[in-house]
Amino acid sequence: MAKRLRILLSAYACEPGRGSEPEVGWQWATHLAQWHEVTVLTRANNQGPIERGMATLPGPQPQFIYFDLSPGWQAWKKRGLPVALYYFQWQRAAARHVAGRLKDFDLIHHLTFNSFRQPGHWRACGRPIVLGPLGGGQICPWRLMGDFGRAMPGEFLRSTTVKLNALNPFARASFRDAAVILCANQDTANRVPEAFQSKVQMMLETGMPPAAPSATTQHKADDPVRVIWVSRLVPIKGAPLALRAFAHAHRQKPNLRLTMVGDGPDTTKARALAKSLGIHEAVEWTGKVSLDGVKALLPKHDIFMFTSLRDTSGNVLLEAMAFGLPAVTLRHHGAEQIATDETALRVVPCTARDTAAGMGEALVKLAGDAALRTRLGEAALKRINSVYAWPNKAAQMDAIYRSLIN
Repeated sequence: MAKRLRILLSAYACEPGRGSEPEVGWQWATHLAQWHEVTVLTRANNQGPIERGMATLPGPQPQFIYFDLSPGWQAWKKRGLPVALYYFQWQRAAARHVAGRLKDFDLIHHLTFNSFRQPGHWRACGRPIVLGPLGGGQICPWRLMGDFGRAMPGEFLRSTTVKLNALNPFARASFRDAAVILCANQDTANRVPEAFQSKVQMMLETGMPPAAPSATTQHKADDPVRVIWVSRLVPIKGAPLALRAFAHAHRQKPNLRLTMVGDGPDTTKARALAKSLGIHEAVEWTGKVSLDGVKALLPKHDIFMFTSLRDTSGNVLLEAMAFGLPAVTLRHHGAEQIATDETALRVVPCTARDTAAGMGEALVKLAGDAALRTRLGEAALKRINSVYAWPNKAAQMDAIYRSLIN
């Protein structure tokens, strides 16, 4: 059996049961602990949930170093200090906090947050450094931003900082001293400066538990075909695009039904759009639903629609694939890496009108072809287990670690 390495995992976001990036940090930490002696450096306010999660965790377990900034910094954060500024200071202070212990580790791995604009402060520390998988290099297609309203200036500002990150001295220093730069999608990989491209490898930052086939929905000839969309109702998630695509399809397939799962500041506007499109009677709004609730809803539907206009990956797309649902997605950003033509009908973003029409036609095609839905769904489940299952991802990371140490 290969020697277990001593790994320091920097995971600002690491908490079981929270979903999103905290769950990603937790899953990496616990699965890598099956391979190596893992010590996780994380925020002190994660300690309670982590200890409760550890109490039910079988097998080898990671160790934790809990660290946070001074009460003054924490007070500023509660008063509205931007998370990015707090996180920047936390990374600098956390690196100093463990500087005297770095000799105890074989390798340093910066994991979360996974923003390529702030890839940690593990520079010149005398140990091989792994960054990522990093994301955040994707930019919202400007022709699909017509519904952003007051969010548009902030989105343009973010896009500008992404484009200018090659000039960011802190990011460049981290890239320079890293041994490997893992990128979650091609957009992010392309934005790593040319001088460091030889270090780039592709790996999605998130994963799924191994999945088993779920019971398929049985249809009578006149039963409605059910489409599900899951996200927060915020501009970058593309709810208006989903509604317009569904309206296009519904005109041709009146037996289509859409479930919109989630809430957010754009809920009222989205409901009004559904009414103006004449589809409000075919749309069910669930409001906010827990992760377990989403898992209960997915197998009751036939098609998953994913319209995120900017997304490093798309955890809910992975969830849908794990339930064997065929998908209609945009062919960009993380979704382009996750879904393939064997698992989904994918539409390249173009004008707002043509993108909605393209996704609508994809819904029509799937609604009228049960065999195609079955074939895509089976391929989606197979892809989850072969590519995105957490044990497989931990094995891939182990191979990266050992290539550096050896």
